Amino acid sequence: MKNIILQLSPIQKVLISFILLIVCGSILLKIPGATASGISFIDALFTSTSAVCVTGLIVKDTARDFTLFGKVIIAILIQFGGLGIMTFSLAMVSMFQKSISLKWRFAFENLYSDIRKVPIRNLLGRIVIYTFFFEGIISIGLFTVFIYDHHPLEAVGHAVFHSISAFCNAGFSTFSNNLENYRGNIALNIFIMLAIIIGGLGFIVIHEIRRQFVRSLNRHFFSGFSHHAKLVLLTTLLLIVTGTAVILLLEWNHAISPFSFSDRAIVSLFQSVTCRTAGFNTVDISRFRQSTQLFMIMLMFIGGSSGSIAGGVKTTTAAIILLMIISKFKGQNQLILWKRAIDEDTIDRSMLLVLLSIIFIFVTVFLLLSICTSDIMEPMLNILFETVSAFGTVGLSLGTTLKLSEAGKILICIVMFIGRLGPLTLMMALAEKKHETEIFYPEEHIMIG
Repeated sequence: MKNIILQLSPIQKVLISFILLIVCGSILLKIPGATASGISFIDALFTSTSAVCVTGLIVKDTARDFTLFGKVIIAILIQFGGLGIMTFSLAMVSMFQKSISLKWRFAFENLYSDIRKVPIRNLLGRIVIYTFFFEGIISIGLFTVFIYDHHPLEAVGHAVFHSISAFCNAGFSTFSNNLENYRGNIALNIFIMLAIIIGGLGFIVIHEIRRQFVRSLNRHFFSGFSHHAKLVLLTTLLLIVTGTAVILLLEWNHAISPFSFSDRAIVSLFQSVTCRTAGFNTVDISRFRQSTQLFMIMLMFIGGSSGSIAGGVKTTTAAIILLMIISKFKGQNQLILWKRAIDEDTIDRSMLLVLLSIIFIFVTVFLLLSICTSDIMEPMLNILFETVSAFGTVGLSLGTTLKLSEAGKILICIVMFIGRLGPLTLMMALAEKKHETEIFYPEEHIMIG
């Protein structure tokens, strides 16, 4: 068995680990004690896939349709799924190999910028410690909120479940209407948003922030960050602020018009944070204007940051492409960022990742429209919203997922799976196939535009 595992490529090891986790989760959710009134295998598979891929799309009400045992299973699947990309592959290498191969190292360097500075086992340990530390802090904070409305044991359960779901950017909730009952609760909104943002920044950025707090007594806080961390932090801040302003402006006299000024502001901020990858909601987003929903699709497509639990094409990818476009308009031959040139390989891979993601989403929307529209009569924007939400492992829904046929549910499962593993498997595939060519052909110019 050990020899078989060692013979597998990095891509195969990661894919198999996630597939096995999804299958095991489906089987556990089919146990009669996991649900209140039974569940079909397709719905169990969908729920397990959504949990492992930390998406949050549901076809069953987590609060009503699952027992305490079922909710514990979902929470465990979210935890293992959230840590999966970051730890499963690292654990396999540390368990079965004394040293990391070039293929694995190349793949990890795309997720962890300081992989060469930290031993594999140390890196694995730090990820786990950071995860449980922040989830513990968030659990305590949420408990202080839920204790006013629930029995202490129930409050503990709600707090732990939501802390795991929020930090892993999953969006599952133990309440039927998600977090709509806590729309104006400032404490809950802050705790959930902090968990989402921290989980979406990535381990390396979290580690650098901790390090800079220790060193900031002797130097400017921001100066010691790596270029990756600076780009992640600035892009994340820009997306949060822009998202809040756009949602607030578009929905001021629409979906959030009945709310007070403070509630309008906190709702807009919360939805700006959560729609990038987490999937929680404090209002019914199906009541949002189509322009707002379209803007949210863009945020979901971008997602969180590289090396994090979040999905999407990642903040750094989007930032590099935008900066590359700006540099081209300026007539610059290189993309300069804080007096450093971004290498061409990073730019090429960013463009390839976004292009492949757009093509995949287009094909999926086409298939869903072909398979399901005649049955559920959903507009194309709703189908696109649901697809991007699944691909970006966000979990926000306009209600379309609940209406899907079995074929549609299976297709969304595939989208969630590819959305969760796509960036990593792409980088690994490039690592396996990359080679230096010895033949250079004459260039030819093709008319474009």
